[in-house]
Amino acid sequence: MFYYAIFVIVALFTNGSTGTPTKSLTDEPERCCVPKQFSSVMSTSSGVVLPDGKIIATYGTYNFSYDVDRGMVGMQGVSFSIFDQQKSNLWIIESMSDGKIYTYDRDSKQCYKSTMPIHPITCIPDTATYVRSVTYGYGDKQIIGDTWLVKIDDAITYSTVSRDGLCVPLTGHSFLPNPGK
Repeated sequence: MFYYAIFVIVALFTNGSTGTPTKSLTDEPERCCVPKQFSSVMSTSSGVVLPDGKIIATYGTYNFSYDVDRGMVGMQGVSFSIFDQQKSNLWIIESMSDGKIYTYDRDSKQCYKSTMPIHPITCIPDTATYVRSVTYGYGDKQIIGDTWLVKIDDAITYSTVSRDGLCVPLTGHSFLPNPGK
């Protein structure tokens, strides 16, 4: 019980009296814009509770291409359902201009069209809250990544971008209160 009381006191000092994380404004890194075009390998995970109470969870790895000038995101890869390990080979095209996602399941030869629940972040907005910085790598091969909390409508996204002047996306985690809307 004594340790619990100390933890609570430390947590209160850490969070400050308003409940928001304390930070020094002078230590906040500059906001930046991601490159207009880039490619990477990405992994995704998602979990959804359907209206009937069924839980769906997936994990996927994709070759990812991003082109803001064309307003397109392209992904090709494989997705696994967590509970039954069903594998799906997918091609996914996201059109930022019309807000649609086109998913082609290469195994079933079916195409699905859906609405984008959130749009990719092209720049860290002025309304974003700086969360923290982390260092990736070792020795003289290090990259500093800055994590930002971005709230747009009901969506909450934690985006980590490199501080090396290139603003390369390193990680991203998005949370939607009503993914089906």
